[in-house]
Amino acid sequence: MFATASARKDDFLPYFPAGFPDETIGSRVSRYHILRGQPTMHATYKQLFDRVPFSLGGMVQRHLENLASRLPGSSAQNLIALQNDSTLQPLYLRFCGDGPHPGNAERDRTGGQVVLPRRMSGDSRLTHMCPQCLAEDENEHGWAYLHRSHQIPGVTTCWKHETKLLDRCPSCNCPFAHPSQLILSAWLGCACGVSIAVHEHSSPELSSIREKEFARFTRQLLIAGPVQLTTSQLITMYKQRAAECGYAWGGGRVNRKALFEKIEEFFGPVLLAKMDPAYGKGKTSGWFHVLSPSACTETPLNRHLIVSYFLFRDAEVFLTHAVAAAARLPTDDAAAGAGVTLETVDGSTEENRRSAELLDELLRIAQRSDYDTEQLWRYQFSSMTRLVKLLPDACHVLDMQIRRAAAKKKRDAAGALKILERLTQHDAKWAAAISSIAHNVYSEDSRPVKVTMKRLIKAAGVPGVSWPTQSKYPLANLAVNAKAESTWHFYARRLLWTLQSLHPDTPVHLVIIHASLEVYKARAVLALFPDVARGAGPSIKVIMAILSSRSISTNWEGPCPEQEFYKAGRAYRLRTSRRGPIGGRAGAPHLSPERS
Repeated sequence: MFATASARKDDFLPYFPAGFPDETIGSRVSRYHILRGQPTMHATYKQLFDRVPFSLGGMVQRHLENLASRLPGSSAQNLIALQNDSTLQPLYLRFCGDGPHPGNAERDRTGGQVVLPRRMSGDSRLTHMCPQCLAEDENEHGWAYLHRSHQIPGVTTCWKHETKLLDRCPSCNCPFAHPSQLILSAWLGCACGVSIAVHEHSSPELSSIREKEFARFTRQLLIAGPVQLTTSQLITMYKQRAAECGYAWGGGRVNRKALFEKIEEFFGPVLLAKMDPAYGKGKTSGWFHVLSPSACTETPLNRHLIVSYFLFRDAEVFLTHAVAAAARLPTDDAAAGAGVTLETVDGSTEENRRSAELLDELLRIAQRSDYDTEQLWRYQFSSMTRLVKLLPDACHVLDMQIRRAAAKKKRDAAGALKILERLTQHDAKWAAAISSIAHNVYSEDSRPVKVTMKRLIKAAGVPGVSWPTQSKYPLANLAVNAKAESTWHFYARRLLWTLQSLHPDTPVHLVIIHASLEVYKARAVLALFPDVARGAGPSIKVIMAILSSRSISTNWEGPCPEQEFYKAGRAYRLRTSRRGPIGGRAGAPHLSPERS
């Protein structure tokens, strides 16, 4: 490559390593850092990007234009090469870009830069490695390096060796990627002294068939030729393929509930939670934004890939459909998405508007009152007369829409029943998990911490099942309410632990201070245990035995339920008139009887 006339020779880097097949830009920068003698991180970023350190572990790294301008040759061509060969931009733009526009086709072909959003949805910032690939690359190329295909969102296994990818040290559990730091553990090992490449000699964790096929599918899409689609073309391709697979409702719509249930069944909740962290947290409301024109480009890339793999299964099939969709004219997309109402309405724009309004009004009346066309003629005669003048086949359209609405109502009822069955199963799982984990939580041989509902729920986490509202999980909420301890029971456990920990002659006020409890309630509880042996060493087993022998359960209401104690914190009220009126807040004006 030749330098441009405007570039100065002093601006060019003396050396920058060429990329290996499927190598990330972060890997190339890390190798540059090592080959240059490992200067400071700031010095390396200053030389390459003229910026302070930033993350190089995302899907499409920013500030690459600074590096491209410091390489010999055309800056634009260098930037195109960096983005296409060392980042996930080709895969990202296949789903999340808006495609080339006819007026900007020449500019897109030669300009290289693509306007990217400020925040890329689904960019986990994790760095994945395959120890076997590291060892093979070092033998074959002389250098280990990081692969782009391992960093694709949703990919959990190596497509080549069919083993699980690592995103943290197998010894100390330290993540490979750190904010604004280079990833050097592939070459220098982890800070704990473990070499990542050596881990390939241990027995690797094998992956499932779904994980292997998904990894191969995404890699083939990454290395395939560029076929960039507009949003409407991509959505049309999804809908057509969903219709071919039996998930169509008619009118260009997709049965999203049935499609999501099949995807969930196909991958399984555990694997789907790994591929889509939002699903693991129960956030599924925006799952099918891939079919929404306004939100398709903002949908995380991993969800695009999951839906595409489920619908097409083979990358060649996907690319064939993509080429056909890219060749289709925009007017074809609009015609494919048009509904029955627009196709049947003829005449001028004003007539179309009036007939559409009448049709919508009559459909609302029919759905609200459960009418058919015969009843509409009986109770809405004038409106029906005006409509058939504008739209001769209005009765046929109304019949079809009413049947479609009835079918939708039936499907919604069936779907609600399935959701109820699923919630019932999840409710039983949570209730059983909470009941089984409660004993372990109370048996933790450490300084007692109050066993709250939140703590029990966190300890009894069920994989792939989130914790919803109380009304959806009645059995689980009954279980967690029954197993959570009262404040008085917690006071008893904490005070007994403190008594066993301190010297037998420790005064009462020091016992309460070390227990970090409210004074008056703690004194009332301590009065129940004058005969408990002190200073023998804390043991939660002994504490629970003492409580059991005195019939003190987890829902204990205290030694004197009828007694009222002064409240602490924001509920505190004054007990003397030294700083204000008794029962009021501190500093409040004390009014005399005459003024009050």
